[in-house]
Amino acid sequence: MMQTTVTHKTTLLRTDGFVRNIHSRNPFDVIRAEVVLARMEKRAGKTCGAYYEIYDVTLLGMALDYLAKLPLKDRPVFMGAASMRGLFLTWAEEERAKEAYDDLMTEMAIEAGEI
Repeated sequence: MMQTTVTHKTTLLRTDGFVRNIHSRNPFDVIRAEVVLARMEKRAGKTCGAYYEIYDVTLLGMALDYLAKLPLKDRPVFMGAASMRGLFLTWAEEERAKEAYDDLMTEMAIEAGEI
Protein backbone atom coordinates (compact mmCIF):
# COMPACT_ATOMS: atom_id res chain seq x y z
CA MET A 1 0.00 0.00 0.00
CA MET A 2 1.37 3.38 -1.01
CA GLN A 3 1.37 6.12 1.61
CA THR A 4 0.95 9.73 0.53
CA THR A 5 2.67 12.38 2.56
CA VAL A 6 1.11 15.83 2.52
CA THR A 7 3.70 18.51 2.95
CA HIS A 8 3.50 22.26 3.32
CA LYS A 9 4.82 22.63 -0.23
CA THR A 10 2.10 20.43 -1.81
CA THR A 11 -0.82 22.22 -0.14
CA LEU A 12 0.04 25.87 -0.80
CA LEU A 13 -1.96 27.69 -3.44
CA ARG A 14 0.04 28.50 -6.54
CA THR A 15 0.61 32.16 -7.31
CA ASP A 16 3.21 31.91 -10.08
CA GLY A 17 0.87 31.55 -13.09
CA PHE A 18 1.68 27.86 -13.53
CA VAL A 19 -0.64 24.88 -13.16
CA ARG A 20 -0.07 21.14 -13.23
CA ASN A 21 0.29 19.79 -16.74
CA ILE A 22 -2.44 17.14 -16.65
CA HIS A 23 -1.15 15.62 -19.89
CA SER A 24 2.26 14.81 -18.42
CA ARG A 25 3.07 11.52 -16.73
CA ASN A 26 5.14 13.35 -14.14
CA PRO A 27 2.80 14.81 -11.50
CA PHE A 28 5.26 17.65 -10.85
CA ASP A 29 5.35 18.98 -14.43
CA VAL A 30 3.76 22.39 -14.76
CA ILE A 31 2.72 24.66 -17.60
CA ARG A 32 1.65 28.31 -17.73
CA ALA A 33 -2.12 28.57 -17.43
CA GLU A 34 -2.11 31.18 -20.22
CA VAL A 35 -0.44 28.71 -22.58
CA VAL A 36 -3.04 26.04 -21.83
CA LEU A 37 -5.85 28.50 -22.50
CA ALA A 38 -4.25 29.82 -25.69
CA ARG A 39 -3.99 26.27 -27.03
CA MET A 40 -7.63 25.64 -26.15
CA GLU A 41 -8.66 28.86 -27.91
CA LYS A 42 -6.77 27.78 -31.01
CA ARG A 43 -8.42 24.33 -31.01
CA ALA A 44 -11.87 25.81 -30.43
CA GLY A 45 -11.28 28.27 -33.27
CA LYS A 46 -10.55 25.43 -35.68
CA THR A 47 -13.85 23.69 -34.88
CA CYS A 48 -16.23 26.65 -34.79
CA GLY A 49 -16.85 27.31 -38.48
CA ALA A 50 -16.86 31.07 -37.70
CA TYR A 51 -19.79 30.75 -35.29
CA TYR A 52 -19.12 32.32 -31.92
CA GLU A 53 -21.66 30.08 -30.17
CA ILE A 54 -19.80 26.94 -31.26
CA TYR A 55 -16.45 28.45 -30.31
CA ASP A 56 -17.75 29.53 -26.91
CA VAL A 57 -19.33 26.21 -25.93
CA THR A 58 -16.27 24.27 -27.15
CA LEU A 59 -13.78 26.49 -25.31
CA LEU A 60 -15.79 26.50 -22.08
CA GLY A 61 -16.14 22.74 -22.20
CA MET A 62 -12.41 22.20 -22.66
CA ALA A 63 -11.49 24.72 -19.97
CA LEU A 64 -13.95 23.33 -17.42
CA ASP A 65 -12.73 19.79 -18.09
CA TYR A 66 -9.12 20.87 -17.54
CA LEU A 67 -10.09 22.78 -14.40
CA ALA A 68 -11.84 19.71 -12.96
CA LYS A 69 -8.68 17.62 -13.41
CA LEU A 70 -6.38 20.14 -11.72
CA PRO A 71 -5.35 19.82 -8.07
CA LEU A 72 -7.28 22.24 -5.88
CA LYS A 73 -4.19 24.35 -5.26
CA ASP A 74 -3.85 25.09 -9.01
CA ARG A 75 -7.47 25.96 -9.76
CA PRO A 76 -7.42 29.64 -8.66
CA VAL A 77 -4.48 30.34 -11.00
CA PHE A 78 -6.27 28.69 -13.94
CA MET A 79 -9.54 30.49 -13.21
CA GLY A 80 -7.70 33.80 -12.87
CA ALA A 81 -5.90 33.36 -16.18
CA ALA A 82 -9.20 32.46 -17.85
CA SER A 83 -10.93 35.49 -16.39
CA MET A 84 -8.14 37.75 -17.68
CA ARG A 85 -9.01 36.41 -21.13
CA GLY A 86 -12.72 37.11 -20.62
CA LEU A 87 -13.59 33.48 -19.93
CA PHE A 88 -15.54 32.81 -16.74
CA LEU A 89 -15.36 29.19 -15.66
CA THR A 90 -18.73 28.61 -14.00
CA TRP A 91 -21.52 26.14 -14.59
CA ALA A 92 -23.90 29.07 -15.14
CA GLU A 93 -21.67 30.39 -17.92
CA GLU A 94 -21.48 26.93 -19.47
CA GLU A 95 -25.27 26.65 -19.34
CA ARG A 96 -25.63 30.05 -21.02
CA ALA A 97 -23.20 28.98 -23.74
CA LYS A 98 -25.05 25.69 -24.28
CA GLU A 99 -28.37 27.50 -24.64
CA ALA A 100 -26.89 29.87 -27.23
CA TYR A 101 -25.36 26.88 -29.04
CA ASP A 102 -28.69 25.02 -29.02
CA ASP A 103 -30.48 28.10 -30.39
CA LEU A 104 -27.91 28.38 -33.18
CA MET A 105 -28.22 24.70 -34.08
CA THR A 106 -32.03 25.00 -34.19
CA GLU A 107 -31.80 28.10 -36.39
CA MET A 108 -29.37 26.36 -38.74
CA ALA A 109 -31.62 23.30 -38.94
CA ILE A 110 -34.61 25.51 -39.81
CA GLU A 111 -32.62 27.28 -42.52
CA ALA A 112 -31.51 23.95 -43.95
CA GLY A 113 -35.12 22.76 -44.03
CA GLU A 114 -34.50 19.95 -41.56
CA ILE A 115 -37.21 21.17 -39.19
